[in-house]
Amino acid sequence: TNLPSRLIKSLKEHYFIGLPDVVKTQKSKDGTIKCLYEFHDGVKVEAVFMKYSYGNSLCISSQAGCKMGCTFCASTMNGLERNLTAGEMLGQVLKTVNITGEDIRHIVVMGIGEPFDNYDELSKFLKLIHDDKGYGISYRNITVSTCGIIPAINRFAEEFSQVNLAISLHASNDEVRRKLMPIASLYKYDDLIDASKAYTKKTGRRITFEYSL
Repeated sequence: TNLPSRLIKSLKEHYFIGLPDVVKTQKSKDGTIKCLYEFHDGVKVEAVFMKYSYGNSLCISSQAGCKMGCTFCASTMNGLERNLTAGEMLGQVLKTVNITGEDIRHIVVMGIGEPFDNYDELSKFLKLIHDDKGYGISYRNITVSTCGIIPAINRFAEEFSQVNLAISLHASNDEVRRKLMPIASLYKYDDLIDASKAYTKKTGRRITFEYSL
């Protein structure tokens, strides 16, 4: 109330402070908890909390829906609704900490959406979650998954060399990959492998290749 009314109105119109609402949670016998979160505009995404011997891990979403069209993925069935903001990505982490009462030391950006299709907000999130005044998670404890957007892989190697990279591969040649993943028509298999080799040479980091059988 010590702020001018015009400023208060402007803040309400342009900014939101708060965490997502919990629509539903499902818990497995091994302690895994899947959370359906809803943001202030009604958009819903999922996050998954997992317990491992090396610490607690959380898989978060980077978009509501996805436009990549991978045939094996339910996230893309209704297309892309919208990108999530860095704050909404961070909100999934903070809300899950509130729900579980447990600390989270590992983050995987492998939920709904293609992270590199929302690169700028992903970048802000990574800096926030890593910062000592944000949440203080080591970059080496964060993994980002992509379906293979080569320009973003190259940029990622330059800007986040300590963050782990996972590539959704799912085939050993262009012909099969194009049937599964439309992105393969834009970025060829051999070019993706070359970009992967360049990434490893630049960062000294291993890549995780994801492959559905």
